[in-house]
Amino acid sequence: MSDYVFKIKKGEIEIEISSDDSKFIEEELSKWREDILKLQNQN
Repeated sequence: MSDYVFKIKKGEIEIEISSDDSKFIEEELSKWREDILKLQNQN
């Protein structure tokens, strides 16, 4: 079984999401991508 880990760090803030469910990781990455694009479009 594969483990998937998504980790992002900026300064002292660090977030890590891990799972063995690829669908869950794919959905979480999609949410992050959408939020990042929204923030970029606001600037």
